[in-house]
Amino acid sequence: MIVFAIRRAVLGVLVLVAVALMVFVAIRLIPGDIVNQQLAEAGAVTPELLQEKRAAMGLDKPIAEQFLVWAGGIVSGDLGHSLWTGRPVSAQIGAALLPTLQLSIMAIAMGALFGIGAGVLAALWRGTAGDMVLRMLSTVFLAIPQLWLGLLTLTGLALIGYYIPLPYRSFATDPWANFQQVIFPALALSLGVAAALSRLTRSAMLEVTGADFIRAARARGVSSSGLYLGHALKNALIPVITLLGTQFGNLLSGTVIIERIFNVPGLGNLLFEAVAYRDYTVIQAAVLTYGLITIIVNLMVDLSYGLVDPRIREARS
Repeated sequence: MIVFAIRRAVLGVLVLVAVALMVFVAIRLIPGDIVNQQLAEAGAVTPELLQEKRAAMGLDKPIAEQFLVWAGGIVSGDLGHSLWTGRPVSAQIGAALLPTLQLSIMAIAMGALFGIGAGVLAALWRGTAGDMVLRMLSTVFLAIPQLWLGLLTLTGLALIGYYIPLPYRSFATDPWANFQQVIFPALALSLGVAAALSRLTRSAMLEVTGADFIRAARARGVSSSGLYLGHALKNALIPVITLLGTQFGNLLSGTVIIERIFNVPGLGNLLFEAVAYRDYTVIQAAVLTYGLITIIVNLMVDLSYGLVDPRIREARS
């Protein structure tokens, strides 16, 4: 297991390098840059000023040289400074990371609870009206984009007169206000996750319940609850855990829109503003942070297989 974890960690580092290179090049291919925006706001755009400003920011150097300078700073723990505000990027990422992690963890937990629970119930109620309703709901929530789920949730809260406290308060400052501010965006994020998990859990449960060991357990007199929760569900969890890891990556991308809609000062909101201002250093650091979180989650998912199925643990060791 240790060797397996080291191999996956090395692969994750290579993926992170590829992500860093891709985002570094991609944002510089977008028309317009931060220098044009800053000078346009100042009301003075001349070729001389553009050249002088780009030289001051180091944007006049070849892309390869810019990337090496930025990568060297990351290796030494320096993410650079915002090209727009001049603030250290590490401070901005640090302040925005906690709200995003809190939102993502709550959303994935709610999605897993609702999705796996609905999938088990749909398998138990196979062919009944309850099964049809759960399958229909999962299809609907899979089809609705995160943007619309966020807007529908916010509109629904407005219709019933519910007020989300503003401005944003951290959990350490005001736990109850923080919970009120995070629970509804987390719910909007969790619905798509729950829908995907529900469909897969139902399929996996139906497949497992037809296996020989389930029929043998039923013949031994195992109760229905013990049969489904103790035997079938545990053996159906491998594909569900795999999808859960994938959904966490999709969920992180959804935070960019959801945080903007609900005014949560997280990493997604920071990235949204950085893209609007073409703030290269902040964009690069934010995307790199997203990539790092996704790689860590996928590694944890891979390692969790051994906990769910001892056969995988023995095979790896």
